[in-house]
Amino acid sequence: MDLQELVNKHHNRLSETEREILAFMLNNEQFVADSTISVLAHKTFTSTSSIIRLTKKLGFSGFAELKFFVKSSLSSTYEPNADFLKSGREDILETYEGLQSADFDAVSQMLYRARTIYCYGTGFAQRNAISEFSKSMLACGKFTHVIPASSEFRGSTGVITPEDLMIIVSLSGETASALDTVKTLAARKIPIIAITAPGVNTISSAADISLHYIATPTVTKFHRDPFHSFVALSVLLDYTVRQYIQFLESN
Repeated sequence: MDLQELVNKHHNRLSETEREILAFMLNNEQFVADSTISVLAHKTFTSTSSIIRLTKKLGFSGFAELKFFVKSSLSSTYEPNADFLKSGREDILETYEGLQSADFDAVSQMLYRARTIYCYGTGFAQRNAISEFSKSMLACGKFTHVIPASSEFRGSTGVITPEDLMIIVSLSGETASALDTVKTLAARKIPIIAITAPGVNTISSAADISLHYIATPTVTKFHRDPFHSFVALSVLLDYTVRQYIQFLESN
C-alpha cells in the first residue's frame, strides 16, 4: 500500500484542512520523506499538532512512522501485473461501480446550462479521450471547445465565463502546469467538473463536481517503468454522455 491508497481508505474521515495537507504531501512525497514535522507544518500553513492528529487518523503512531512509510513506498518497485486481462477488467468494473454513486443529475444540469463547454486534458491520452467526448456532446446539441495545450489553457481564464463549463481531465489531479489555472478559474466562479483518479488532489478539490476513473499502473518484464491504460476513462466519458442523453429525453 502507498500513501495514495491509504488516503483513499480514510478519505471520508478527514477534514478539509487535513485533505489540503495530504494534497501537498501526495504532490511532494520525497519532501515529506526528508522533512521534519515543523518544516512540513510551515510548508502547509498548519501546526505540528494538526499533522500529528492527521497521522493518527491514518493509523500511524506519529510523524516518524508516517515518514518511514512514505520512504518505504518510494523505494519499492512496481511488480509486473500478474494478469493483464484481469486488471483491465477490474479498472472498468471499479470505475463503473464508482459512477453509480455519482450525482449525474447535477452533472447533466451543468452540461445543459453551459453556454460553451470547454474541455482540457492534461496529457496526450486524456486529450484524445476528451476529444471523443466533445464529438459526442456536439451530437447532443452542445458546443464544446477542446483546449489543445497547456499554454492555451493558461490563456483561457480571460475567455471562459461563469455561464460556461470547464471539464478538466487528469490522472493524478496534481499536474503542475495546470494547478494555477484551475485555482484562477475556481476563484472566478467558473463551473468546473474534474475527472481524475480517486483520492485527494488539488484539481478535484477546486472543482464543483469530481468524477473518478481507475488506471492501474501496468508493468511488464520488458519495461520496468509503469504505464497506464485509459480505457476506464473512456468508459466514464461514454457513461456521462449516455446519462446526458437520458436527462434530455426525460425533460
